[in-house]
Amino acid sequence: MLPFRFCRISLACALLLCWTAVAAGQSAATARTAESFQSIVQSANAAREAGNADEAIRGYSRAVALHPTWAEGWWDLGTTQYETNHYADAVTSLRKLVALAPKMASGWSILGLSEFETKDYASALASLEKAQRLGGISDPDIARVTAYHFALLLIRNGEFERAAAMLHSTFGTSPPQQIKTALGLTLLRVPLLPSEVDPTQDALVQDAGEAAMDSEPLQALTTLSAQHPQTPWLHYAYGRALADAGQTRDAIVQQRLEAVLSPKSPLPWIEISSLSLRLKQMQQALSAAEHAVALDAKSFAAHEALAKALSAAGRTQQAALEAREAARFSKTPPRRDPHMIALYGVRTTAVPEDSATWTAAMQDYSAGRYPETIAALKSWVERNPSDGTAWAVMGLSEFALKDYDNARIHLQRGINLGMKAGPEALQLATDRLALLLIRNGEFETASSLLASMAGKPPMAAQTQLELGLALLRIPSFPDNLDASQRELAKSAGAIVQLLLVSRYSEAFPAFQKLIAAYPTTPWLHYAYGDALDALSQYDDAKAQMRAEMKLSPHSALPWIRLASISLRQHLPADALKAAQNAIAMAPGSAEAHYELGRAWLESGDAAKSIDELEMANGLKPNSPEIHFALARAYTKANQPERAAAERAMFMQLKALASQKAPNDAQGNSILKTDKQ
Repeated sequence: MLPFRFCRISLACALLLCWTAVAAGQSAATARTAESFQSIVQSANAAREAGNADEAIRGYSRAVALHPTWAEGWWDLGTTQYETNHYADAVTSLRKLVALAPKMASGWSILGLSEFETKDYASALASLEKAQRLGGISDPDIARVTAYHFALLLIRNGEFERAAAMLHSTFGTSPPQQIKTALGLTLLRVPLLPSEVDPTQDALVQDAGEAAMDSEPLQALTTLSAQHPQTPWLHYAYGRALADAGQTRDAIVQQRLEAVLSPKSPLPWIEISSLSLRLKQMQQALSAAEHAVALDAKSFAAHEALAKALSAAGRTQQAALEAREAARFSKTPPRRDPHMIALYGVRTTAVPEDSATWTAAMQDYSAGRYPETIAALKSWVERNPSDGTAWAVMGLSEFALKDYDNARIHLQRGINLGMKAGPEALQLATDRLALLLIRNGEFETASSLLASMAGKPPMAAQTQLELGLALLRIPSFPDNLDASQRELAKSAGAIVQLLLVSRYSEAFPAFQKLIAAYPTTPWLHYAYGDALDALSQYDDAKAQMRAEMKLSPHSALPWIRLASISLRQHLPADALKAAQNAIAMAPGSAEAHYELGRAWLESGDAAKSIDELEMANGLKPNSPEIHFALARAYTKANQPERAAAERAMFMQLKALASQKAPNDAQGNSILKTDKQ
């Protein structure tokens, strides 16, 4: 805590009130009471001056009991209690004070500091904010300590920009060490108090604080982001520093890296939208802002970014609507990021009541009491946000209650974090997540997830059926299939299992037999063509894609695959035509723009290639393949710096993908897509 001293604040200066201890013309009895009151106050003051705090507290307590409306007495009592670490008692006394003198900033300040020490952080934040609004704290030490603790609470509340501004304006360019720590937390966007931060993160927080203190942080952030390339929010800070330095394109690269590391936050997308507007890239700005709003529909900044992008695109009516949406959420409180808490928070073991909560949750789950399970686990994950097993069991309970949207989110989180459970429980969670992905139209992702379970008991038969649903692109649960659909899905799943172990000599005849039996069934030709493509049987694969076009005339997928195959055959003209048809059907398809960009590059038109690949990148910024293709296109266009930036992005994304691969079902491949 920052040290400070208390001044004996005069009545006129501190309270803006005028006190008279005893009025003239009192009765004899009243006069005797006043004399007793004055002697108690004098004795308490003397004890305080002599350093006898306990005696002073007893005296002030007797005085305010005699005169409960004596505000100065509550101030003296409360501040003495605070100085002697009797924080809970100080809270009681100082709340009496601010009720009597609601405009006394110092009263609110010491009340907030006392509430802080009792860990009543919500009340402390409200009290210190009140003190800041009132202003006029005459003691500079109290003013500084108030600002510091207020900033800490803003950090804990996720209001990092406000906290940083408060710290910079109060402490200037040469602050104490604890101010640098707090600034490090703001830069890294860690919603914790310094005492709550894992000590193993101290060096990183201190380095971030040094960068945050630098009036020209670009060099420091360049070094820091290179040393910690996978640390959330360093790329964001680095990107903002680059933007301030006028290096707009490099700033966008850093924000895209941040979007990979912080996939649930709208902030990097808001920055990308703003930077794209600076470059006059209207479509990219609009796409980024829409993505930001999709991530957080209650974000004032996201709606504001979308309003600006729509206005720049000439869509003034929609812009006005978004501006109104922004106004609606201008005072929406921030949300603490559980991921950052888990990443930086002190590692502690579960307290006994936590153990009881967990045991009760597991008993409820085993007994099929799913609402009770969910209620208990919500409490558990607030304190244990990185417990993958808890998230997964919550998702399984929600699945049982048919709360499918929340079940998908929580099962995905649980599997990504890692489940400490037996193989059967892990299979069940994986199966339920795959079903929800199929229901949501994410067929390729579901197939990747189910591949690890193929042929393994006890769910081998169900896995086969679900693999068939994914191949046939049927967004349904198995229970909703009729008998003929079920048989078809089982047969399709059996073929997928053959493909997974590269038994093509058996899979191809099975495909042909199934197509002959179900000649008008969509997506069989597409899947067969995909398998033929994998063995470089390009002409046969293209024939299957053309057959699929007849059965799925409104889908861009076979056209995208046709373009891809033509490029592998070094037929850029055919690829151009196929990709252009795909874009005509699905103008928002990143895959279609990617293939068209590659086709233009193979045709020798680097400028058109860059246009299409940048469009693809705006739609799907986390794809390593797109960045690799952009690097090639920039090289052909003689733009070596931009090519180097895209190669760096490609390497970053590949490294991240390889780390996430064992647990992450949300693949980033551009070559296959789910929803078209």
